[in-house]
Amino acid sequence: MPGISHRRPDERTTGRADDRKGILPRLDDFTDHLRLELGLAENTRLAYAGDLAKWAMALEKLGLAMADVGPDEVARLLDPEVFGEAADASRIRALTVLRIYGRWLVQEKVLPRDRIALAPFPRAGQALPEVLSREEVELLIESPGDQALWRRDRLALELLYATGARASEICGIDLEDLKDGRTLVQLHGKGSKDRMVPLGEAAQIQLARYLTDLRPLMTRKGSPPRLLLGNRGGPLTRQALWRIVKEAAMRSGLEKRAYTHLLRHSCATHLVEGGADLRVVQELLGHANLTTTQRYTHVDARRLKEVHRRFHPRA
Repeated sequence: MPGISHRRPDERTTGRADDRKGILPRLDDFTDHLRLELGLAENTRLAYAGDLAKWAMALEKLGLAMADVGPDEVARLLDPEVFGEAADASRIRALTVLRIYGRWLVQEKVLPRDRIALAPFPRAGQALPEVLSREEVELLIESPGDQALWRRDRLALELLYATGARASEICGIDLEDLKDGRTLVQLHGKGSKDRMVPLGEAAQIQLARYLTDLRPLMTRKGSPPRLLLGNRGGPLTRQALWRIVKEAAMRSGLEKRAYTHLLRHSCATHLVEGGADLRVVQELLGHANLTTTQRYTHVDARRLKEVHRRFHPRA
């Protein structure tokens, strides 16, 4: 690409468990079942494949086969020393996947009975999402330096915070999704649910500069109509977006663990702190349930408690 120096090829990590078919019987058939019969989206299938890969490794560590797995074995498999460290929500999803797989194996007469269904789900803790302060967000967003693709990276960071979108939603934005003079963007969320989200002035400025100065240089014959392109002219992947956030955090000296969802949490928290109605925040984030949005009120309450403890004379 003229005028652009490549950083590194975009990498695709699918998390497939195909190498462990001996431990997970008829894995390819089950993958087809998820796609053709259950109609799951690609991102969901990839997440399930990653979970099954973890189960395969855990089974291998303990020398177990799927026919051996019941409630006691699930508890042993989910031990962090075996399964690996994982958030409560990730462990719950992983067990959900194993249950679906176990039930399917019984239906296909691969297993005689479904003992996995008897395993209780791990208890979800009340951990609140970590967020960045407004100052930390500014440092992160302004960190892209003089690299060849910094205008794209700066726009990607602006979009993550301005819209509170998920990584897959940011990577899925097409040029035609920019609406109303590029002041709105149509996001394609979970379950094929679309929503319209406004872009603030800062994001609009970076968008205009990227479209004028950089994107024309990145396009190649056959490039998709995606807004954000990878360094080879293809669509920007979620893995590449994650790297953009991680590298920006390193350059800015941010001490917190940086990931794409951190900007989503920060966007929601700052909206709530600013007095935004929870129903509006729910709509902007694309939450199906208001309960998911309400956790950001707890984050705000925690901030209020900290301020009260620091400054109230009788705290």
